[in-house]
Amino acid sequence: MSQPLTGGPEVSLRHPALRRLALGIAATIATTLTTGIIAATTPAHAGPCPAADPYSGACTTPVPYKVKGTDGTLAVQTIPQVDHVKKRVREGAGIGVICQINDGGTDPYDHLYSHTWDFTTAGGWVYDHYVTTPPQDPNGWSRGVRHCGAGPTSSGEQNGTPSSTGHRSRTTPRTQPTATLSGAYPWPAQDAWVADGHGYYEGECTSFAAWAVRSDGLHHAESPDWLGDAGQWDAPVDKTPRAGDVAQWKGGRNGAGTAGHVAYVEAVYDNGTIKIEEYNWGRFHRWNTRIIPTSDPSRFLHF
Repeated sequence: MSQPLTGGPEVSLRHPALRRLALGIAATIATTLTTGIIAATTPAHAGPCPAADPYSGACTTPVPYKVKGTDGTLAVQTIPQVDHVKKRVREGAGIGVICQINDGGTDPYDHLYSHTWDFTTAGGWVYDHYVTTPPQDPNGWSRGVRHCGAGPTSSGEQNGTPSSTGHRSRTTPRTQPTATLSGAYPWPAQDAWVADGHGYYEGECTSFAAWAVRSDGLHHAESPDWLGDAGQWDAPVDKTPRAGDVAQWKGGRNGAGTAGHVAYVEAVYDNGTIKIEEYNWGRFHRWNTRIIPTSDPSRFLHF
């Protein structure tokens, strides 16, 4: 018989009561160790998400900046373009920036043509020109500001910028490739009523949309020429947009005039919005771009 290390009498675990006691002690130790492991591996940021990316839904921490350079207040928009005001924040107020895009609408009221917008803790989008973020680079990005559509911020990839592997996170997610127009619209500043040779007046929404369909290099089975007023245009239609389509508003719908409105669909995003290019919306015979909900137009024409 072996001797116990304590020098006392040997204790046998063959006794049922002692066996149950030993098993209970072992279970307690195992539970303690497991709990410690779980606690050690739980992310430090577990719990309520400080702020969510509007495109990817990724949890991120807003970065504080201030409102600066306004005429007193800054409009917070429901989508990244003007004329969709949700609320206003005062000049000098602090504002948390969650992420940034570089392909929103412009600010024609103040003659500002940057496409950079910030999604903020104010509950919507603000025009980046009026926020104290770092200066924009040639592509419209503020250095160090997270790009909307990126995954959660990590040590390998901060704020949507390239990681150590050289990969860049996605910015605005798209469900399909962006349509690219070849060249520039031939009549960008026509202040008179001049026929464009395709059934429309230069600078009208119809003239630009028809030119865009003719110029985007995509396959189109239908001609966009000589179709009449915007509300009269007809082609294979449905409610699902694709890059290269024409968005059509019937007369009086969501700001369209009595003759209707048409715009070229440049990109389709997977958050239920589209990016359009257009003429004669807001300014007479001038170019404009907007990001709008897919429900805003009456329908989409597939040429």
